[in-house]
Amino acid sequence: MFKVSILKSAKSDLRDASDYYGAISKELKARFLTNFNNTLNQLKEIPYFQIRFDEFRLRQVKNFPVMIHYIINEEEKVIKVYGIRFAKSNPDSYPKI
Repeated sequence: MFKVSILKSAKSDLRDASDYYGAISKELKARFLTNFNNTLNQLKEIPYFQIRFDEFRLRQVKNFPVMIHYIINEEEKVIKVYGIRFAKSNPDSYPKI
């Protein structure tokens, strides 16, 4: 099983997405955070999704248009989350290594 490391920039992205859904309703924010955590737990078990750009893989948060941008470090068995973006975000805003 892999460990997950969320970089500081991704934590900021998560806060932004959480605040966005929280402004709509507290229940929606809670559902988003639950689904986000469930998605991370699934990644720990099965991290090998298609590489989309550079070394980055993307995984959608279930039922939300939010993508987790991550890289797998095989040697350390760590998934490093670099960004959490809305699916329709401009690719220029995607995280860089």
